[in-house]
Amino acid sequence: MTNGTQRGRRIILLGLLALAWLFGGGAHPAGPELGPLLDAMGILPPVKETEAPDFTLPDLAGTPRRLADFRGQVVLINFWATWCLPCRAEMPAMERIYQEMRNDGFTILAVNFAETAAQVEPFVKELRLTFPILLDPEGQVIRLYRAFSLPTTYVLDRHGTVVGRAIGAREWDSADAKRLVRALRAR
Repeated sequence: MTNGTQRGRRIILLGLLALAWLFGGGAHPAGPELGPLLDAMGILPPVKETEAPDFTLPDLAGTPRRLADFRGQVVLINFWATWCLPCRAEMPAMERIYQEMRNDGFTILAVNFAETAAQVEPFVKELRLTFPILLDPEGQVIRLYRAFSLPTTYVLDRHGTVVGRAIGAREWDSADAKRLVRALRAR
């Protein structure tokens, strides 16, 4: 065999090893304990560990709510709108997991995109939502988080670190989601 042929085979072998690492052979960015839980929910981990950008938005009563005030809790930041059908579909499951786990270091911050309290309140009453509903009338926070489709949900650990992002509706009260929240609370 010539040196060129051996070199070519080594390059192909290295390329195959790199592909194996990329598609399952390497460490999961979120860590070995969270990787399978995120994968089960279809939640994409960040490329590198990132602290969630802080923000302050008013709730439906006009009270300012700051993300930093929720440190110590596992937080789902859900970007949504009343006209978004997948948002409507996932909200009941979000309410169920919130009711079940809210007293155990878990909360949901539902950030409404570009609607008024008068538009949002009937939706919240109809679905009997009790988790904090925040208003982002100018879309500043949705741009900050680069949530360009609705619903988009960011999962934060107790330290305010982004663990993952879900684009589209999820069954937030599923056994997989509850395992993920429990694992994040223990982290």
